[in-house]
Amino acid sequence: MKSGIRKSWLALVLCAALIGTGLSPVLRTEAAEILQDGEEAGPDSLTPDSDLGDEGGQTPSADQGDGETDKQNQEESPDRENSEPGDEELDQTEETVGVEYQTHVQTYGWQQNVKDGAMAGTEGKGKRLEAIKISLVNLPEEYAGSGIQYSVHVQTYGWQDGLADGAVAGTEGKAKRLEAISINLTGPIAEDYSVYYRTHVQTYGWMGWAKDGGRSGSAQYAKRMEAIEIRLVKKNEEAPGDTADAYRCPLVSYTTHMQSYGWRSSVFDDAVGGVTGRSKRMEALKISLPDPIGTTGYNGGISYCVYLQGSGWQDWKSDGELAGTTGQKKRIEAVKIKLTGDISAQYDVYYSLHLAKVGWTNYTLGGEDAVAGSTNLSKRIEAVKIRLVKKGEAAPDTSGVNYIRGLNTEDFYYRGNIQGKGESADVISGGILGTTGEGKSLESLSIFLNNQEEGCPQGEVRYATHLSSVGWQTETGTGTVNGSTDGAHSIQAVKISLTGELAKYYDVYYRAHVQKYGWLGWAKNGQAAGTTKIGYRLEALQIKLVSKDGTAPGSNSRYYTETKFNPGPNAAMVARANMYSSPTKYIVMVDRSAHTVGIYQGARGFWSNVKYWACGTGAPATPTVSGVFSVGNKGYYFNSGAYRCFWWTQFYGDYLFHSVLCWPNGAIADGRVGMALSHGCVRLEIQNAKWIYDNVPRGTTVVVYN
Repeated sequence: MKSGIRKSWLALVLCAALIGTGLSPVLRTEAAEILQDGEEAGPDSLTPDSDLGDEGGQTPSADQGDGETDKQNQEESPDRENSEPGDEELDQTEETVGVEYQTHVQTYGWQQNVKDGAMAGTEGKGKRLEAIKISLVNLPEEYAGSGIQYSVHVQTYGWQDGLADGAVAGTEGKAKRLEAISINLTGPIAEDYSVYYRTHVQTYGWMGWAKDGGRSGSAQYAKRMEAIEIRLVKKNEEAPGDTADAYRCPLVSYTTHMQSYGWRSSVFDDAVGGVTGRSKRMEALKISLPDPIGTTGYNGGISYCVYLQGSGWQDWKSDGELAGTTGQKKRIEAVKIKLTGDISAQYDVYYSLHLAKVGWTNYTLGGEDAVAGSTNLSKRIEAVKIRLVKKGEAAPDTSGVNYIRGLNTEDFYYRGNIQGKGESADVISGGILGTTGEGKSLESLSIFLNNQEEGCPQGEVRYATHLSSVGWQTETGTGTVNGSTDGAHSIQAVKISLTGELAKYYDVYYRAHVQKYGWLGWAKNGQAAGTTKIGYRLEALQIKLVSKDGTAPGSNSRYYTETKFNPGPNAAMVARANMYSSPTKYIVMVDRSAHTVGIYQGARGFWSNVKYWACGTGAPATPTVSGVFSVGNKGYYFNSGAYRCFWWTQFYGDYLFHSVLCWPNGAIADGRVGMALSHGCVRLEIQNAKWIYDNVPRGTTVVVYN
């Protein structure tokens, strides 16, 4: 009201001046006071809202705008003269309080300040924000002590400590991107206003609006913030836009250390961590909740422990600590995972494992005793998937087998009757049942299995024995007696197999110690081990249950024969032959020092002599080559000077088996053997050279030694 009176007096004074009339002394004095008050009030006292309007002769300033705009403002504004005292001051506070911010941008450095929802940063240029400063501006007295706080998530460093009121958050000169931000108001202003903000993120574009300490941007995905908008909004007023999808961050993050590969990149939220299809073991594991408060609203963490090859269960680890080993070539075989803190009351953790020769298991619901994987099976974990599910929401399938408890060594054992000694004591997996070097036969066999505990693979052991003068007995199962119970017959061979889930996870290996031959090779899973048709007794037996991911106890070969043992005249030669294998049923042995050739039939470990001859080997100046070779080309004859050699068989380059020296007509020119006299070839009597030519196939192993 007072303002209106002053304006009216001012108008009268100006009018009087224009028409040249004088004013009374009282009026002059009053007008002077009004003019003096106007000067103290400043230029805003003379606004387009004054009663003078354009007639006052005032030229509008740049801040005032042109006359047409001013008239529009007058029409749209409420009648200020009818306002309550103090309304004008409140309107000015609402219009001027704001937020100002400045960003440091890749390549460009610090940009100009912007305010109240304007974009700071860039779009479409692929430039990262590296730092930011934020402050409140034009705060009235009633908001004294108010401020603005902010924290940023920086590449490599993660969430930084909070800063306030224009301080630099982020980095300069380190080429580190800002990835996310959190902003909130402090002091009295926080009662009347909310701060809203949204970020433009690499790949995702503009995110939804976050407010009052919420997260905006992304974390863990290596995405740069490229721009930001910030504005103040009165409490209870609508948000400036969509508030969905303001912040992207995984619930759970995990990384694995894999055989041959080392540490793999982190993966998130049910993604595959590890390697499948490459038969590589997982050796170490780290799991964390990157931002439980930001993603779920609850504090908490995640703990996990692993069952390690050769060591068993390890201590619990938490929140990104290493579980397992690196550099020790130890596989992880089982895991347990659980949530901790407040989040455990609101969320569940589920995990699925990719097991060697099994594939993906169904999910396990995490907890103190929630085991997934296997123990005592030597089975490697190759990959893992982990996810968090809010309680009450749809959970993944947890049915079926997700943990296999392998058998301990003592869970598998056997016993039998021994000739002249009666029933043996129990022998655990891998031990020897029977005798060696005593000439006593094994007469019966019983096998036992303890697989009744929860988690053990189900199934049974089946076995049959071949008895002297009787033949194969009917196959029987776990705990039964198979063989001779009256001592009338000896076992000559056995067959052992597994059924059910037991056969899925295990192989059964067994080998026989046989009269004359000694230990034969390892048979497995139903193969016959021992001998038949030659009357040799089985004197001892070893049986071993081996995980399909474990190591076989020996070669799965030469475990059965129907050929009588014939060492021939040279025991040392057959012993040496048994060290070698051959792709054919024959092996040829040449002893240079004894000038002899032995031909053996059978297989590695039980070669039986079929031929043994004297030969002529290389003279001292032209020795026969030593080593392991194989039969190559063959021919009827070749000429050597005046001589002819018949029925030649190549075994290495120009080194041959062939006949003694003959004349072209076939008559023998030099029939000597049993000495070193050739140019390097192995000379044989004509009929012996022809026998090799006729019977020993290409590829047969030839061993020449001293």
